[in-house]
Amino acid sequence: MQSYKIKTKDELSLQIQKWNKSNDIKANILIIHGLGEHQGRYNHVADYYTNHKFGVYSYDQRGHGKSEGKRGHSPGIEYNLNDLERVIKILPSKPLFIYGHSFGGSVLANFLLRKKPENINGAILSAPWFKLVKQLNPVEKFLIRILNNIAPSLTQNNRLNENDLSHDESVCKTYINDPLRTGKVSIRLFHDFFKSGIWAIENATNLSTKTLLIHGSEDLIVDKNGTLEFAKNAGKITDYKIFSNTKHEPHNDFTKEEVLSFTLNWLQNNLNTSF
Repeated sequence: MQSYKIKTKDELSLQIQKWNKSNDIKANILIIHGLGEHQGRYNHVADYYTNHKFGVYSYDQRGHGKSEGKRGHSPGIEYNLNDLERVIKILPSKPLFIYGHSFGGSVLANFLLRKKPENINGAILSAPWFKLVKQLNPVEKFLIRILNNIAPSLTQNNRLNENDLSHDESVCKTYINDPLRTGKVSIRLFHDFFKSGIWAIENATNLSTKTLLIHGSEDLIVDKNGTLEFAKNAGKITDYKIFSNTKHEPHNDFTKEEVLSFTLNWLQNNLNTSF
């Protein structure tokens, strides 16, 4: 493994990881982690793809893992999109696929729709944060709107229940004891991505990158119906699959072998048909 660091437009240092040493690969995959976690939780995902001759890269998003920035905070969605753009620019000029989970899936979906990149050959959105299962009441929405104007960097508990991540109790225990995990989310990050999830669904008709969406049928954090709405609006450019007996992290549940095999087949099929 090799580690890199790059600077964001506001001079934060982002930690980037290259997971395999061999250059004998057929394409690259960039992994974008979810809210409160970090790239290290995807070591088994990276190993799976590298064992099938894919080059794998990942990075800790700002305010997460070993990257700089206030824990759980983003100054706005445009910063996350610019961060992703900067990471992509340092990757080798091989066919590139991007895999984004949950919050990372929202970053990726909005990047595809707003930036319309031409150098990405396909995307995988895993339980993408388009809609939350627990809806905000009018008072909560009002308070977030006010606080976003007067105290955007204020952080609060993200209210994530670790038991909702997976049916595998060992995954949940490891998560809660992870020293790189953060349980915080800022007002600005939540405000921007709550809105951008709905925006992505409404604008999915403009998607121009071949995309696979996967979701667990028993996800109690991110609403699977948001994934289905996005896929329906985007049309034939998307494929999707809802995995039964699976919670919020399909790659970390007891169905992970089925999930990873399914995504690998999709990657290989699109690699073969695109080049």
